[in-house]
Amino acid sequence: MIEWSLLTLLLFIGVGLVAGFLAGFVGVGGGIIMVPVLLEIFRRAAVPHEVIVQAAMATSLSVAVFSVSSSIVRHRRQGTIRWELVRWLAPGSMLGGWLAARLATRLPGQWLLWGLSLLMAFAAFRMLRSTDRPPGMEKPTASWKVSLTGLGVGSVAGLSGLAGGIVLVPALSLILGVPGGLLAGTSSGTIVFSSIAAAAGYLLATPPVSLDSGFLGYVYWPLTISLAAGAVPSAQLGAWVNRRVPGNLFKKIFGALLLAVVLRLVISH
Repeated sequence: MIEWSLLTLLLFIGVGLVAGFLAGFVGVGGGIIMVPVLLEIFRRAAVPHEVIVQAAMATSLSVAVFSVSSSIVRHRRQGTIRWELVRWLAPGSMLGGWLAARLATRLPGQWLLWGLSLLMAFAAFRMLRSTDRPPGMEKPTASWKVSLTGLGVGSVAGLSGLAGGIVLVPALSLILGVPGGLLAGTSSGTIVFSSIAAAAGYLLATPPVSLDSGFLGYVYWPLTISLAAGAVPSAQLGAWVNRRVPGNLFKKIFGALLLAVVLRLVISH
C-alpha cells in the first residue's frame, strides 16, 4: 500500500490545497483534480484493478464533503448562493448520489471513466459558448425542473466521484439561467448534499476483493484526512477569488478547465 513519510504527507496536503481552491472557485468539489491523482496513487500502491476507479471516486467524494462545506461558509458570507434553488436541488441530488454510487460499485471502472470524459467534453463546449442573460431577462423555472436537475446532478456525483458540480454548474447556467457570479456558490450549496449521499453509498458498500486496513468500504481514510487538511483552508480562498471574477470570464475558465481534465483522462487511459 502507500508508504507514508513526511514528504508524502506534504505532497498530499499540496494536492488538497489545489483541489480545495478549485472547489471554492469553480464549485465542483475538487474531484477534477483529485480523481486523476488518486487513480495514479492507487495504481502505484497496487490497489486491485477491479476496484481502483471506485476507490478513487469514493475517496475524492469523501474529501469533497469537507472542502465544499468550507467553501459554503465563504460563499454564504458573500451572498453568492441561490438558496431557493438549493432547497429544490438538494433532495434529488442526495437520492441520485446514493443510488448511483451503489450502481457504480457494480460497473466496470473503464465504463465510468469514458462516460465521465464524454459528459465533461460536452459540458465544456457548452460553457465556452455560453454568456449571461442581460439583467432582468432571467426566466422563472418550474420547481419540478429544478428537482429533476438535482436528481441528475446526484447521479453524476455517484458515477463520477466529482461531487456533481461538473454537471450542475453548466445546468445552472444553461437550463436554469443562473448568472455566472452565482454559479459556484449555488453549486457548492447543492453538491455538499450529493457528496455526502454518494460518499455514504461507497462507504457502506462491500468491495469484492480484500483491501488495505485503511479502507472503509471504498474510502481510503488516511488519504481523505491528508487531502482534506489542505482542501479545507484553500476552499475559502477559492470562494473569495470567485467573487472577484466576472461571470462570463468564469464560464470560459470553467470550460477550459473541463477540456484540460478530459484530455488528461483520455491520454492516461
